[in-house]
Amino acid sequence: MRSVAALPDYERLTGAVPILHVPSVADRAEELRDILGTGADVLAEILAVEPPRLQALLVADEDWREAPRESERPYPPGFPYYTRATNPPSLVLPETLSAVITPRTGVTLPLTVWHELAHAYLLRRDVVRTPAWLRELIPQALSAAVARGAGLSLGEHLSEMDREPGFTVRGLKGHADPEEQMAFQNLLLLLGDAALVEFGEAFLNRLVHALWAETGVVDGVRAEGLLAGALGPGGLEWLRTRPEF
Repeated sequence: MRSVAALPDYERLTGAVPILHVPSVADRAEELRDILGTGADVLAEILAVEPPRLQALLVADEDWREAPRESERPYPPGFPYYTRATNPPSLVLPETLSAVITPRTGVTLPLTVWHELAHAYLLRRDVVRTPAWLRELIPQALSAAVARGAGLSLGEHLSEMDREPGFTVRGLKGHADPEEQMAFQNLLLLLGDAALVEFGEAFLNRLVHALWAETGVVDGVRAEGLLAGALGPGGLEWLRTRPEF
C-alpha cells in the first residue's frame, strides 16, 4: 500500500476538499479547488448526505508512480482515481489528463473530477457488487447533474461523442482497452444526462439510497430493476428505448 508520505514536498491548499500539490502546479490546484467545492455542494444536496471525509492529491506527472494506492502496480498515467490508502481517503488527480479521456472540451476536466468525487460519495457506505454499467452510471449521471446545477452547457461535449461504438452499456464484455473503456463511459454519460432531462435529478437520490440498502450481489436483472424503479413511472419503458442501454 502506497501512502501520501511518498510525496513529502507537497503543499496543502484548504477548501471544501483540501488539496495537496507541488508548488509548480499551484494554479491548477486553485482551479481544482473551485471545481471540487462546486461538486461537493451539489452532490451533498442531491444525495441529502454530509460530504465524506476526503482530500485530493494533485500529483505531478513525474510523481505518478509514487501516488498513494492500495496495490503495488501504479494506475495508468493521467487517469484520476479514488483510494482508501490514505487517511482520509483521497481523490488522486493527475497534473495532465490522459489523452484517452475524450472528448476534450471546456467541461472535460470538471466532469472527470466530479465523476471521481461522486465515487467518494457513493463509497461513503458499503456498496455490494453490481454490474459495471450501474456502478459507473451513477457517477457519470451525478457529474452531469453537477454540471447542470453549475450552469455549464453539456451540448458541445455530448455532441462530440461517438454514439455508436459497436456495443451498449450492457453489452461490453470481457477485457476492454482504454479506448473502449472511454467509449463505455461516454455512453453512460449520454444515458445519465438523458435520464436527468426526462426524469429530473431526484432519481439519483433514490437510486443511490436504494443501492446502499442492498445486502446481496446485484445481478443484471436486479440492476435494471433498481434503475427503473428509481426513475419512476415509465422508467423501464424509457430505458428500453435508449440506444445506449
